[in-house]
Amino acid sequence: MSAQRNPDGDSALWRQLLVEAKCVVKRLIAPRGTPVDPPNTPYLVVPVLGQSNAFGMGVGLDLEGLDKPHPRVHQWAMCGPSKGSAVLAVDPLLHEIPAKGLGFGTTFARHLADATGRTVLLIPGARGDTSFTPKNGYTWDPADTRTRVNLYQRAVSAIDTVLSRYPGSEVPVVLWHQGETDVPLMAGSVYQAKLDYMINDLRSRYGTGLPVLLGQMVPEEMELSHKDYSAVNAVHVDTPNRLAHTAFIPGARNCINGGADRHYNADGQRRMGLGMWTAYQQMCADRLAEYAID
Repeated sequence: MSAQRNPDGDSALWRQLLVEAKCVVKRLIAPRGTPVDPPNTPYLVVPVLGQSNAFGMGVGLDLEGLDKPHPRVHQWAMCGPSKGSAVLAVDPLLHEIPAKGLGFGTTFARHLADATGRTVLLIPGARGDTSFTPKNGYTWDPADTRTRVNLYQRAVSAIDTVLSRYPGSEVPVVLWHQGETDVPLMAGSVYQAKLDYMINDLRSRYGTGLPVLLGQMVPEEMELSHKDYSAVNAVHVDTPNRLAHTAFIPGARNCINGGADRHYNADGQRRMGLGMWTAYQQMCADRLAEYAID
């Protein structure tokens, strides 16, 4: 008798193939980004990494108002006809497949651009339902050399390409929102080790004191799911006690798309982006002064 399939683990092979086929189509029909001119001052490069809430699932996008693109907030297109180039950051962002709705990255980036007078380049490197645990051929574990797609290595490759193409650019902060998929697959202690290893690896690449901001998983999802989110949530909350220059940003309540879709809605994403900015502003006032154009 074959072992029972873990409902939170890998999908059946036929489903994985179907999902990948749909992803191919999504990349083919991804919109072309709006071209931008390289900035006169090097970019501030901000990676947005993690799973679905980092990817951007917020319903209620308002491109004519609250979410209007900022002329000095660009994105490094990770898919579509503009892949491998800097274009205007317009939600939904161009992750390795196009996002579905609003994410928190653009809200954070607008504040950073306004505070410094610099141009911000987002690296949209998230993908939904992904984890440090290898699942459906994807992983965030920097040390994993066996899983088909290492999203962490893909992200740092994009960052390195940008830093090479735009000399003088630097990474002032990393935005991270992930953990839901690891909840039923990995003990809290193992998750902590993987998360800390990733943060330390980022710092070995982009600066010893590189700030990392961690957004909280959706409160309603943690409460209403049949899964026990407490261990992974506790790791997130405790991260500033373990690692300097990190911050934990609580998630807003009553800000979900709906009862069946408990991702942050547009309001929740904006609040997360603002919360991240507030934490960064408080933690890195000296860095902001250094980045600012006189």
